[in-house]
Amino acid sequence: MTRSASEMSRPFAAIAVAMAAISFASIFIKWSDSAPFVIATYRLAITCAILLPFVLMTTGFSELRSWGPRGYALILLAGLALACHFGLWIVSLDYTLVSTSVILVTSHPIFVAAASHFVLKDKVTRFAVMGIVTAFVGVAVISMADYGQGGGTLYGDLLAFLGGLCAGLYFLIGRVARQKVSVGAYSLSVYSTSCLVLLVSAVAVGDDLVVTESRELTLFLLLALVPTILGHTMFNFALKKIPAHIVSTSLLGEPVGASILAYLLLPDEVPGLWIEVGGALVILGLYLVLAKGYVSEEHEAPATPR
Repeated sequence: MTRSASEMSRPFAAIAVAMAAISFASIFIKWSDSAPFVIATYRLAITCAILLPFVLMTTGFSELRSWGPRGYALILLAGLALACHFGLWIVSLDYTLVSTSVILVTSHPIFVAAASHFVLKDKVTRFAVMGIVTAFVGVAVISMADYGQGGGTLYGDLLAFLGGLCAGLYFLIGRVARQKVSVGAYSLSVYSTSCLVLLVSAVAVGDDLVVTESRELTLFLLLALVPTILGHTMFNFALKKIPAHIVSTSLLGEPVGASILAYLLLPDEVPGLWIEVGGALVILGLYLVLAKGYVSEEHEAPATPR
């Protein structure tokens, strides 16, 4: 049976909200004075505290209890992938150029599209391929526009590349898991796992985890509410109906949204011509993927764990 237009509009509306929400992440992080691992840990811990009552009042954890070992393994893997995506990218910035790191860490739509097509059997159309390439070129233009003094190293480049692979794995697992588990239970489980991994990482590098300043705690709360709950959780919601390569590509809109917000909220950061050119390419690519790259006919959903 063909899905109704109203049913299919919800996940695309969720993607639109998520793209706008995740654009605030870099702004809030820029305003914070805390260490990166501390920011990420508090962000996810507060997110879990907000989601927990919602999950308990709705489905509880009955879905998770029915999954079995394979389902638990998927949730654990998704949480590890998300934590490694955050962690590897953060560390890569200490060893390579920001421009190089951003290009490599946002390369995940290419890998996700290949895996979606050959592994999950989601159809990747020519428009989707064109859009992914166009948006990725746009991100590269934006990143190179910020190219500064200094040299990158192979080690930093490798960390950023692996961070991109982890992001792709995170979306692919979500595409499979969301066929069976509600968005609340899935997101809470994955965020909790990721939070624990980041907490251990913060302790390992010697970060001070005690934060009492009201300004910092407010920024952590904003990070939890906006780019995480309205951002990542909305992406998780969309993954039930929308193929992973389309959701993954929509994250490339973050540099454009972040540049616009930086111009409005950070007076010292005014985008130049090449950033505007790159942003236009990203928008064109997203249009091709979101408006033209989705096959509306019913297609076989990826296999769910038994």
